[in-house]
Formats: sequence, C-alpha cells, structure tokens
Amino acid sequence: MATQIRLGSVVPHGVGGPQAGAIDLIYYFLLNEHSQNPHSYIFINQIGDDLDEVIIKKGKEIYINIRYPAPDDFESKNEDEQNRIRLDVIHLALLRIAAKEKKLNIQILETLKNRILENNFSFYFVFKTFINKKNNDLIAKLVIHPNPDAFEYFIHIEEQGKLKCKLPIYNGFTNIIYVADLFWFGKWKNDNDFVLTGKKKEIEIHIKVDSCKVKYVNLTAYEKAPRFEMFRSDISPEERETARKDWEHSLPPAIAAFIRDANN
Repeated sequence: MATQIRLGSVVPHGVGGPQAGAIDLIYYFLLNEHSQNPHSYIFINQIGDDLDEVIIKKGKEIYINIRYPAPDDFESKNEDEQNRIRLDVIHLALLRIAAKEKKLNIQILETLKNRILENNFSFYFVFKTFINKKNNDLIAKLVIHPNPDAFEYFIHIEEQGKLKCKLPIYNGFTNIIYVADLFWFGKWKNDNDFVLTGKKKEIEIHIKVDSCKVKYVNLTAYEKAPRFEMFRSDISPEERETARKDWEHSLPPAIAAFIRDANN
C-alpha cells in the first residue's frame, strides 16, 4: 500500500497551497521506498491557536492538526527557507503520528529528513518503467523532478544500465492527478523508437533513441491537445483559458453544460 501525504494550512501565511506539492511528493516516494506505508493517506493541517491539536484515524487514513507558528513573512522568504519550514511541519507531524500509532519508525523518519536536507530538496524519482520486450537491456523510464513551482517530467532511456538519453517532456502542475491521463502507456516499436501516451490518448510522445529527439503528435481535433495544455505550468493564463474552453467543448454537451454552470 502506498502512502500519500498532503500538507495543508488554515492560518494566514501558512505552508499549504500548490507549492507544498513538491514536499508532498518527495515524502510519498521516500516513505514508500523505506516501507513506511501503514497508512494510505496522511493529511497534515497547520493550525493556529483557535483549533485543537488532534489526530483522527479513519480506516487507513490519518488526519492531524498541528500548531506551528506561521512567519508573517513566509511568502517573501526564499525557496530554501520555505522548503525547510514545510519540512519541519511534516516531520513534526509524522513524529507525533509515530508516537501515537506505533507504526512509523522514528529512526527512519529522522533519516528521511536528513536525506531531504542533504539533497537540498532536489530529487529525480522514477514514476514508471517500460522495458523493451525484445531487448531487456533497453529501458525507458518516466522520471519526475518535483519543484515548488512545477513538476518536471523526463524520459530517461537506459541501455545495459547506462543512461543514453535524458529528455525533458513536460512541465506540469504540482500534483500528479493528470499523470495517468497524459503519461501511462509506453510502447517500444523497435530498439530506436519509443512511444509514450496517456489514458486519454490526446498526445503521443515519440522518442528517437539514436538522436535523443522528442516529437509530439497531437491526436485531437484541436490545434493543441486541451488536457495536455491545461495542466502545463509553463503557459500563459490566456493559453490555459483557451485549453480549458477546448476541453469543455470536447466533452459531451450535458457534461460540458454542467461544468459551465458549476464554474459560474
């Protein structure tokens, strides 16, 4: 069972929000890597003096309120300072859960915190692996590099354990709700051609191994694939609005009307 973590906040100048997605994902991978996954979901909520510190368990899910002073200048602090504050909140919350539930290893939690600091919050995680069935030495890996402002996605092509290509393919929002839709199926057509696509089949990403080149093939009727564009972090608000409208237009009329009414 994989453990998902979410850091939230209900205080002014709090540590939650989209930029907390990077530390959430780092802990997701590291906790599961070290088998610290007795819980399916851990929600850590930074609170003020008006709420009580509590730990609530619902099945395999854990919800914890933790009182942690929010610096008035949190938003103006640099990225490293903000990361360290978020790390401190998560670490303290996990220690409290460990003390109560006796299911998380405190020594491992300390190791994870130190590892995050030693890596300066910079990690490249393998999300999916695609082995060439006719040549097991040739492997494509979907790799994610979480940052507070964007998740960077890469395709790594490896042969006999050695990296042949490291290709950036996408800059996305700081969550992974769209990964299955965009990057889920990988197919080796031959030793030189790898194709990645998602469950929504909007875009095919073609990789040429010999030249380490990427080509995007739009499978939709729109100038740009709507869902693929909507979740990008490196486009303008105007471009995202166009993508959203195209996405709504692509839906069945009843569903599109419901979404428009909800947005209004």
